[in-house]
Amino acid sequence: MSKPLISYRRIDQLKQLAYDCNLTNEQAREFGKLTATATWEKLLTSHGLEFDRQTEPLDTGLINQESPRQINLTDWIDWAQALALALASVGFALLIFGLFPRINPLNLFPVKITIQIGQK
Repeated sequence: MSKPLISYRRIDQLKQLAYDCNLTNEQAREFGKLTATATWEKLLTSHGLEFDRQTEPLDTGLINQESPRQINLTDWIDWAQALALALASVGFALLIFGLFPRINPLNLFPVKITIQIGQK
């Protein structure tokens, strides 16, 4: 059997609590928009119902609980990919310079082929 879908959004939990206590959307509309968490909190409070008043997001197991730390630029760089990109760029530049001798300032491929037809 499959498990029922559990929502981790705070507003969904408040709505479910209100529905379990036989409160309706019409009653909630008296306190504001149905899409606002504060509306559902006011509805539950007005009927004397207890609910968890946390302002932090719920821990779904996906949130990293480490303290914030400073990240250097070198932590973001994958050096193997940077080297591969640099070598590919150099190879591409050499290919372009070799194909077009007029823009070949380094004269990297100095082979010249001369074809003469006729007499000297």
